[in-house]
Amino acid sequence: MGAVWQFQVEQPPPRLQRISVAATVVYAVVILTRAIFGAVYFNDCPQQPNIPNYLLGLALVQLLMVQLVTLPCESQLREQPKGFKACLLTLMCVFVYIWIVAGDVWIFSVYQPNYDATAADGLYCNKTLYTFALWTAVYETLSVCVIWGKFCKGWLLYVITTPVPANQDFYRRV
Repeated sequence: MGAVWQFQVEQPPPRLQRISVAATVVYAVVILTRAIFGAVYFNDCPQQPNIPNYLLGLALVQLLMVQLVTLPCESQLREQPKGFKACLLTLMCVFVYIWIVAGDVWIFSVYQPNYDATAADGLYCNKTLYTFALWTAVYETLSVCVIWGKFCKGWLLYVITTPVPANQDFYRRV
């Protein structure tokens, strides 16, 4: 027979508004830094010209996401997004995920590029741009891995703790 589980989950205490605002400001500064690096060094990587595009695209989409997440459109502050806003956030998250994978391909395909701008073949990449893009890609990839790990852990715990209905034989389907 199966066991019936019951959990009493308490609501988490509300987060301090200062922490949320500070985290949003720091995140916005990092995003703006990406946009500035992508714009300033836009033509300084002929070896892989998509690297500045990666930084600019990631920055612009994430700036849009910060506004969608932090500016409430619903009546209550803690409501989940609904309708068009939820669809737009989902599409943007999928785009960011695909953009991060594409950026990883672009950046790691020319790992240790030629940093010398006077090279005979003209293929070089600005060292500041490449180093910043490399560490941005590493950080974003690790962030995606942590998010996927948390998702898998939550899904596994849900599957493990889901009770078997009391009116069914647990071993019938094994």
